[in-house]
Amino acid sequence: MKIVLGSEKNVEEFIKLRMELFKELGEIKEKDNIEELIWETKQYYLQHIKKDLYCWFIEIEEKVVAVASMCTFCRIPYYENPVGVEGYILNVYTSLNSRKKGLATKLVKEIIEFSKNNSIKRLWLNSSESGKNIYKSLGFIEKENEMEYFI
Repeated sequence: MKIVLGSEKNVEEFIKLRMELFKELGEIKEKDNIEELIWETKQYYLQHIKKDLYCWFIEIEEKVVAVASMCTFCRIPYYENPVGVEGYILNVYTSLNSRKKGLATKLVKEIIEFSKNNSIKRLWLNSSESGKNIYKSLGFIEKENEMEYFI
């Protein structure tokens, strides 16, 4: 098993695992035309990787089986985060055949370590029910005060 920090060369693996995640969550269906989503995802990945998007992949026997991503951004500093840099963790996903081996935990630990070494003072995420115990075991605290608005 090998953990790899993603680069431009990992774009196809990223897209494949992200589409698997969306299908599993019911966000896309087999019959949906996802060509535009795939194209836009590829453009985003290539423009942002290692700038404000970081992705970690787990390879087992040279096959990518898991991914976790973090988007970073800077907000106005506040008491708990005087630097203002934050990381939003998303797309933590393990392929069906590789689950229950602690891979997601390993990836999130990698993100935490990277954040400590790069002055990212706050990490946050939205979790599926099945992922909550992973995050809680690593020290994440559940909050219920977020709202969203789609335009």
